[in-house]
Amino acid sequence: MYKKRITFFSLVLTVLFAGNSCKKENSNPKSAYAGKYVLISKTDFDTSTGASETYTSTVSPCLSDNQTTLKDDGTWTGGYVGAEDCYVSRTPNSVTIIGAKGDAAAGQWVMSGSNRIKFTVSGNNASYGQLSNVGGKVQLTFKDTSQNFISTSVLVKQ
Repeated sequence: MYKKRITFFSLVLTVLFAGNSCKKENSNPKSAYAGKYVLISKTDFDTSTGASETYTSTVSPCLSDNQTTLKDDGTWTGGYVGAEDCYVSRTPNSVTIIGAKGDAAAGQWVMSGSNRIKFTVSGNNASYGQLSNVGGKVQLTFKDTSQNFISTSVLVKQ
């Protein structure tokens, strides 16, 4: 009889934990994170040379013209809203632009765990942003890795 109680109790706990784990991967976005975010910094790290460059909205104010809006209905829109391209670096042989006039994208977003957001663009293309609270402001950080580069972008909720 004692074994049956433990088995029944274990079964109840398993069902409760399974229900709670499903709630963590909620397809309904949390409205606390809905709103407008602006780009405040971008860091590019070249893994082949070890060179790193960081651009900030303090030095290049046009960075904050890169904006993303998370809507309560689970959709997002983003793009560059500046009147001219955002040049953050110019050398005799190259130009670095972070934000080109007219750039735009849209898609869906859902919470994925307690501090991650999954962004979906064009059906199956997905990327993840990490949420944090820095100095009382919500920050959204993206880390993008390609063959020789690691690019980190930080956006702040307005």
